[in-house]
Amino acid sequence: MRMSGNGKNAWIAWVLFAALLLLPSLACSQAGEILTSEEATARARQVAEPTTTKPAAVQAELKNGDKVEFVGEGFLIPLYKNIGDRSAFSHAGRNETGTVLGSQEADGEMWYLVDGPSGEGWVPAESLQVIDDEASTGPQVGDKVYLTGKGYLISIAPEPGSMKMIAGQERGVEVTIIDVADVEGETWYKIDAPTGEGWIPAENITTEKP
Repeated sequence: MRMSGNGKNAWIAWVLFAALLLLPSLACSQAGEILTSEEATARARQVAEPTTTKPAAVQAELKNGDKVEFVGEGFLIPLYKNIGDRSAFSHAGRNETGTVLGSQEADGEMWYLVDGPSGEGWVPAESLQVIDDEASTGPQVGDKVYLTGKGYLISIAPEPGSMKMIAGQERGVEVTIIDVADVEGETWYKIDAPTGEGWIPAENITTEKP
């Protein structure tokens, strides 16, 4: 059957009209939505520039003067001269103890400066465990304490664990703790006394005023 010119034009117009009706449906079914040029640009920017969230700062769990134990999988725990060093300058034995002297965060990881049997060095937090005993709950750096002992004069040593006496201070005198160290399981305190600074063992201090 041959169509007239008017009939052919009408048929073409109907096909175009139907196509216009179907295009939005096809676009929605394939893309889910139809975006304007402005919306498409904004959507592209969101993909190209994702929102980033800064990690929360690590909070220090240990404080200066805390007595800690070296822990880890190996028998030796590395000590570093500087935070982030690749090579250790010394090692502490696993389960040996030390005293925290300072702390610092680096690249989201907390490090502690510890005074242990092998000397002072930096150790990551994962290699330390606080010791919950009398030493860790006893006097801390900055505390005011009193000298005690059997004799009238309390011997003050030049370094922790030393038997050498550099000064003597009367029993009962108030002093200030300025440092703490552990020597072979014994806690020593560096004090600021009227006769000067020096070290005394924990047995020679008390928090009770005489």
